[in-house]
Amino acid sequence: MSAVSQHHEVPAGPDEALAVVDAQRGAYLKRHEIRPAPLLAAWGMAWLVGYAALALYREPDYGLPSAPYRFFCGCLLVALLFTFAYIIPKTRGVRGRSSREGTYYGCAWSLGMALSTIILSRANTFLAAIDTPGANEVASLVSNAVPCLVVGVIFLMSAALWDVPVMGVLGGWILLVTLVVTVVGMPWAWWVMSVAGGGGMLVAAVVSAVSGAKRGA
Repeated sequence: MSAVSQHHEVPAGPDEALAVVDAQRGAYLKRHEIRPAPLLAAWGMAWLVGYAALALYREPDYGLPSAPYRFFCGCLLVALLFTFAYIIPKTRGVRGRSSREGTYYGCAWSLGMALSTIILSRANTFLAAIDTPGANEVASLVSNAVPCLVVGVIFLMSAALWDVPVMGVLGGWILLVTLVVTVVGMPWAWWVMSVAGGGGMLVAAVVSAVSGAKRGA
């Protein structure tokens, strides 16, 4: 390698070296940074639309109607697939601490949701055998509260782990909304989850996008 080529590859001074570091950091963030706004928007829309469907087609005995419930699950599935499609390319090639954090984070989601599903399956089987409006109401509220408890706690831990304040606020908001819904009960539960829960996520997505744009400016 000639002296001339070496001169062009090595930064001429501190300012040029800092510019090279900033450029490399920007390229890394563009490839690997996981921004909260797209995920919050996806889940906010899923909650807003999905819970509204449950509220509009609520059965008189507080049971979960089949078609709206499948639509609700479909909304959550779309949001989940979008989450995987967004996160997996961002984490590809990441090694070390970031990779371990991502693995633990994925385990928290998968194991937490798996355990909540098993708990709800056992509880709902018992409540279905009773088959009264009161039992149906409790089954619906508990089926909503347990997964929201997992989501809210994981969001709060995510905020502490990655220093993302908007996720901490959102996690606390989800827990607060779910607490209110569980206390208030039917017939307003699904409307509160739709407007306050889904709407809260959409507001958080806008706040996150605006704050991210200001940092990038």
